[in-house]
Amino acid sequence: MAAICQTGLDWGSEWLMRYSAGRDDPDIRALACILTHRCSCPDTAYRRALGLDSEEIEAITTRYFPAAEAAGWPMGGCWRRHTSEFSPAGGSCRDMVGDDDTAHGRFSRSLMEQEEQDLCRLFLNHATGKGLWPVVFARLIARACMEPEHLWMSLGLENRDQLTGILERHFPALTARNDRDMRWKKFFYKLLCDEEKVWTCTASSCEICPHHGECYAPEV
Repeated sequence: MAAICQTGLDWGSEWLMRYSAGRDDPDIRALACILTHRCSCPDTAYRRALGLDSEEIEAITTRYFPAAEAAGWPMGGCWRRHTSEFSPAGGSCRDMVGDDDTAHGRFSRSLMEQEEQDLCRLFLNHATGKGLWPVVFARLIARACMEPEHLWMSLGLENRDQLTGILERHFPALTARNDRDMRWKKFFYKLLCDEEKVWTCTASSCEICPHHGECYAPEV
C-alpha cells in the first residue's frame, strides 16, 4: 500500500458492522470497509480522503450504521481518534485541528476537482435507479481514483471482486462496457479520454501496446 492510506484498520470494518442496519448487505459491508480504511490517510483530513463533507458523512453513517453513535463513534467527523491506539499509523488527526482549504495533502482541489467531477459524471450517467447508493459510491470511488494504488486497495475493500460487485449493482451499464476485464481505474480513464478524443496511449490498439500488461494484468 502507498503511504497515503496505510493499512492497520481492517478490524474496524468488522467492528462497525456490528452496529449496521444490515449485516448481510454487501453495500453496507463495502461502505464499512471504506469508512474505516480512509481514516488511515495520514496527510489529509478525513472528509477530504473520503470525498464527502461532514453532513454527508453523518447522513450515511446515521442511515447505515444507526447504532454506532451510541457506541461512541462520531457520525459526521473523523473516526481515527477512536482507533489510533489500535492503528500502526497512530498520531494526531488532521480533522481535530481544523481544515485548511488550501492544503489537503495529495487531495488538492485545484489539481483534482475537475477530474473527480468528470469521474462522478461518468459513474452517474451509467447509474441504475435514483437512490442514495449510486451517488455515495460515485463520490467515494472518484476520490479514490486520485491515488496511485489499485482502486480496490485505495478504497480499503477486501478484493477486486468486491469493487466489481459495487459496480455491477449500481452502474451495470458501465460494467458491461468493460467486456475485456481491463483494470477498473484504467478503464474509467480510457472512457474519459474517448469522450474528449484525447488519447495518452500512442498504440493503435491495446493488443499491440507495449504497456498492455499495465492495463490488463491481474490486480494482486
